[in-house]
Amino acid sequence: MRTRLTLTTGLAVAGLLTLSACGGDAGGGTGSGGAAGDDGTFKVAAFTAGYGTPGGKLTLDKFVEEGKAKGWDVTLYTSDFDYDKINSDMQSAITQGTDVILAGFPDPRQIAPLVTAAEGADIPIFSIDGGVEPNDAFVEDVTFDQEQLADLTVGALEEAMGGLEGKDVMVIGHDPHIGIMTRSNLAMDKLQEAGANITGGDMKQVLNPGTSQEEALKFVTDYLQANPDGLDGVWVGWDHAALGAAQAITEAGKEDTYVTGVDALGVAVEEIKKGGPFYASVHQDWFSVVDVVVEDIEEYRADGTLPEDNFVTVEGELIDRSNAADFTPSM
Repeated sequence: MRTRLTLTTGLAVAGLLTLSACGGDAGGGTGSGGAAGDDGTFKVAAFTAGYGTPGGKLTLDKFVEEGKAKGWDVTLYTSDFDYDKINSDMQSAITQGTDVILAGFPDPRQIAPLVTAAEGADIPIFSIDGGVEPNDAFVEDVTFDQEQLADLTVGALEEAMGGLEGKDVMVIGHDPHIGIMTRSNLAMDKLQEAGANITGGDMKQVLNPGTSQEEALKFVTDYLQANPDGLDGVWVGWDHAALGAAQAITEAGKEDTYVTGVDALGVAVEEIKKGGPFYASVHQDWFSVVDVVVEDIEEYRADGTLPEDNFVTVEGELIDRSNAADFTPSM
């Protein structure tokens, strides 16, 4: 039996490098692992469609940094949520020769072409946050427990508002991101089951993560202008949008409307420390996830061993007013 590492929170990582994609000579997956390409170089093709988000960039840069430190030839392919480009780039990488694929925050609904190509070439795909349930497309997917994230944030909002029964809560999500979609729907169900009213009857949908702070600011500003006393809390699926919601509440002069987010970004933690509307977030330690995936890819490179479990969930850490001052953000 292989031993699975226990992920810890608050991992301090310094000196992240901003690494650009680099090409390599054709190698080719062996299928059985434990061998590099014809020239002896172990090639890894990594991709993410979310490189424009801080979390996506830092996580994939960390993966590239750790892979190169182990002597791998790592090529990183990125896009702004353009999966046509990702599928095309990865199919080319597979044709040119790679030993392993790393999927960074992929949407399993949109990567069928590259998965088919990888299966045809017998190349394993390791994933970081590749969905909310086991997927045979991945030999390993390490991700955070969406149910736990929803429980922690809904619980924090309940604490901040002094209960959920009869409270008016806005829910802000982004369905193209399967993790955010899942935890947002879970949170909305939990809020409604506890007697909260969802403003407008359904969640608000951010269109572009890159403009999520501005979009959430507008959602909350417009709602408060139409309903000055009709908002008790805002549940948001990630911190950048939560920052926009908190800003709108502050600008409206509301002192008893609270916001929760997910990610525990440094800027979000600073807002939590102020004791204002941003009440809590959840730390997802993606750097520790990278450590686990890199270790497992290295084991595959060494002797062809694949992970026993293809779906590994880990837990986040609630960051709120009680511990924000002692927490060191990783992003």
